[in-house]
Amino acid sequence: MDRAGPGRHSAPAATAGDEGGSRLLVEDYAERVKGCAQYLTRLLADQGTRVDNPVDEPIGPEESDPLELGEDRAIVEFGVDPGPGVTAAAVDGGSACLVNGRSFWVIAYRAGTIWHRDRLTVHEDPAPLTIEALTQTDAKGRYAQALAAAGVVRERELADLGGVVDVLRELAEWRRAREAIERAAPGDVVLVDGSLHPGAFLPAALVVPIHELALERGIDLVGVTKASKLRWGRYAPLVLRVRRRAEVEVGPHARWYLRVTRDPEGSGEPRGGAPVNREGPPELADPDTGEVAPPWRSEVYVARLASRGAYAFRVDAVRGHREPDELFAVLAGLSDDPAFLGYPYPLARVHQIVSLPGHLLADLRRDLRAAFLREGLPEDDVDLVMRDFHLTLNA
Repeated sequence: MDRAGPGRHSAPAATAGDEGGSRLLVEDYAERVKGCAQYLTRLLADQGTRVDNPVDEPIGPEESDPLELGEDRAIVEFGVDPGPGVTAAAVDGGSACLVNGRSFWVIAYRAGTIWHRDRLTVHEDPAPLTIEALTQTDAKGRYAQALAAAGVVRERELADLGGVVDVLRELAEWRRAREAIERAAPGDVVLVDGSLHPGAFLPAALVVPIHELALERGIDLVGVTKASKLRWGRYAPLVLRVRRRAEVEVGPHARWYLRVTRDPEGSGEPRGGAPVNREGPPELADPDTGEVAPPWRSEVYVARLASRGAYAFRVDAVRGHREPDELFAVLAGLSDDPAFLGYPYPLARVHQIVSLPGHLLADLRRDLRAAFLREGLPEDDVDLVMRDFHLTLNA
């Protein structure tokens, strides 16, 4: 409805200057879109030899410096091993903020584990959904409480207290990863969604002992990151750039991996059933780069796990049992499901059982609204609590 009224004028529509002021039905923004595409294309072609180390997706604990990664780092092809008799456990979680009241939140999260062997899912174990209401003060205490329950000391405060839901979900995932390693037999594989170093708010004291447990038990612990933030050069996404290079060097239909981190093989520490020796001989240098190997045993790769898969991924590995070629062949054997080609099927399956899809979130919000009303909160107040006015404006 035009509410301009007498003596007032509505804002003029966009006009085509050469057409005598005729109105355009659609704004012409083609040149602006083209300019953005041209600019980003130049950025994606950025050259460099350094991989940055973002705080929210680190390549190792307590390491903030970029890594040198030259164009001569080998891209290695590998085969497929169906892994007969090998059990793969997969761990993932789902989380959401149901109500963001700015000074308080209602959050929901859960984690789950599936067990997969000989191309069959043999057991599924999703946790019941946790739903919590937290004020800002509650969130601080809940974060500290969760870390204490995991046996580690809080090293910093959460920058965004609304993000406590993600930290609580990740803590649940790492608890399940430890349990899976404890249950697994030597030679089995434990898969987790995301990096094996999950960022600043989960201390190294939480995850490094889990890495060491995998080494002691001879379990291969593997993390697969679906959308990596790592960059090679200033702006070029690492996975995209490695994929582009691999298509030239080994062809568009090959399985391959490229090791990003320094090689820990020269560290003097045993692997595969023996504990890490913290007081052993000093670490040796990487045979390729001459750099000192890191004190942890996790390695970061970029890999394509299916010969015709559309995607490559960041893959983290604590190799408690296999050499890289052997491990990636087993991962390839888990990544041939047509619906998720190139991504380990156990991780896809566990994602399905723990995710919080839109229809579930709608049901939860509807049930929460009904519960508010039963508790006697006036309907107008319920609407103010439950609604985000941005959604009204954007409808």
